[in-house]
Amino acid sequence: MADFLYHCIRNFKFMVHKLIGFYGDRLDFTPKRTDQMAIEIDSHQITCMVKNSSTGEIDAIELFQVEQASTDWSDILFEVKQNSKILGPTYADCFIYFNFEEALILPMSEMSASASSDYLSLVYGLDEKADTKFDRINSSLPTVTIYRIKKSLSELLDRNFLIFKTQHSYTNILNDVLNREGIPSIFLKLIVYHKHFVLVLMKDSQLQLIQSYTFLNSDDILYFAISVANQSGASPLQTHLELSGMIDLHPNLLDQLKKSFGIVSYDFMPNQLSPSNYSPYFLTPFYKLLV
Repeated sequence: MADFLYHCIRNFKFMVHKLIGFYGDRLDFTPKRTDQMAIEIDSHQITCMVKNSSTGEIDAIELFQVEQASTDWSDILFEVKQNSKILGPTYADCFIYFNFEEALILPMSEMSASASSDYLSLVYGLDEKADTKFDRINSSLPTVTIYRIKKSLSELLDRNFLIFKTQHSYTNILNDVLNREGIPSIFLKLIVYHKHFVLVLMKDSQLQLIQSYTFLNSDDILYFAISVANQSGASPLQTHLELSGMIDLHPNLLDQLKKSFGIVSYDFMPNQLSPSNYSPYFLTPFYKLLV
């Protein structure tokens, strides 16, 4: 029996590993009930953060990469909880963001429960094991993000967290971009995550596209960024590209983007904790979830 258990443990492959566990100056991190917790979930990554209720700053952040494909969210969440110092049900304010690709932006006038489900089924196929949700986007035009979440994931979150609010990451991204002043006439925002990235294309202050793409290597990211820029009717050299996220993990990608686009800038948040071995914009997409 002991030999059998040893064999099982030796051959067990963890689905999740922690890429970043950063806790500022708090060596023995103990969350307060009044702190805010934010969790972002996508198919390949789970990010957990704690915002200090007194200072308004991010006190801790953990990035978990899901390396082994699994449809069982209970297994993934179990491993995350086993390796997390901050994840728990004790926070008074808990926000859960979903960064899945099955999402669309619609005018408010076309939004209804049945219409949302029909639009998502038309684009992504029928899924009877998913719940349809929507968020209102804070912009001058009444628009919403509609999206689907697996029922198994929704039920799992209900069992593991006392009180929480949900939103799609697209909503947070667009609340940021659509409310900026002086945005360039041709503007492309690239946010890199683990195994997927999001592109936002703006032309003359109007949203043209927001979409998630999976990738295998940096060439895929470069190809889709150039392709989407060309959809604006202008060349990449006429496009202002803004970068954030996990670009540091892809050697030569930054140099390739600088050569391909006319203007390249970086989206970073000053005065926030950041591991010294990563660029200031590496954690920006996650920090902005709690702004």
